[in-house]
Amino acid sequence: MTDDDRLLSDAQLRHGVTVHGIVVAGISIFLTLIWAFTVRGYFWPMWPILVLSLPLAIHAWVIEVVTRPELVPPRLRRGFMIQAGVSVALAAFLILIWAFAGLSVGFVYFWPIWPAAGLGAALLVHFLILLGSPPDAELERRIEVLTTTRAGAVDAQERELRRIERDLHDGAQARLVALGMSLGLAEQKLATDPESARSLLAEAREGTREALEELRDLARGIHPPILADRGLGAAVAALAARSPVRVDVSVEGERPSPAVESAAYFVAAEGLANAGKHARATRVEVRIVRSHGRLVVDVTDDGCGGADPSGSGLSGLRRRVEALDGTLLVVSPEGGPTTVRAEVPCE
Repeated sequence: MTDDDRLLSDAQLRHGVTVHGIVVAGISIFLTLIWAFTVRGYFWPMWPILVLSLPLAIHAWVIEVVTRPELVPPRLRRGFMIQAGVSVALAAFLILIWAFAGLSVGFVYFWPIWPAAGLGAALLVHFLILLGSPPDAELERRIEVLTTTRAGAVDAQERELRRIERDLHDGAQARLVALGMSLGLAEQKLATDPESARSLLAEAREGTREALEELRDLARGIHPPILADRGLGAAVAALAARSPVRVDVSVEGERPSPAVESAAYFVAAEGLANAGKHARATRVEVRIVRSHGRLVVDVTDDGCGGADPSGSGLSGLRRRVEALDGTLLVVSPEGGPTTVRAEVPCE
């Protein structure tokens, strides 16, 4: 299972293991009570409990490997670690069968040694294949990914600079030029026509207010001050307050680095903008969680779906996230819901 293949957070995956464990515990207690209120002889519930415990152990180990990358040593992979855990669980299962059976019929020949040896041999072969495989293919793939994402980041930065230049030229700069002209005319008429000068000064004051508003909007589009001052939670809450639809915001975990924080903010901003403009959504949920060295941002709306991941907004967002070695996944079937999920390393 890769990061791009799943839309569930680490907490949701672990919650699934917890529910599985509660179900197994409930069934085990139920069977034990049946035994206790009936014959109370040979403890037969140990056999169904043992069978139920095997898939629970495998489930728990797979989720641990998926959600904790630090469990995978260098040169090894998740698949090998999952195989190792499953092999240990199967070997323990067979040994326990031999031990429980031995309690009633006596301990005889230790037959679990053979399936355990087979599992160990398969694991050893997998290990040797991983050690013997040249890292060049993986290294080349990594170089290709990094080259593509860095090139995309440079292109995105160039477009952003041009947008800022255009906004300054067409907006604030034009208003400041008009402001200077109004102040010059007011200065000329101050002595001869005070009423006209007062009117020009009022226009200049209004132009100053509008220019400041445009500069604030421009600065917010580059890096909102509230993000630097108060963090991601407050910045996303401010986005939610300006959204025309209902937005539920949840931010958990420590504050990440400024670059990761900025990327997460713009993922939330783009998701909210798309929900309000295109998706005809009535409710949006923004969930941001930092866990095991990754910041996960989920933006889910209840709109009509059909979002195009190759659109200009989402493409630019993907380049921004990939420049930080992160991933962006957009799931938007016709009829909805739409989920935009970004995962960015933050260590």
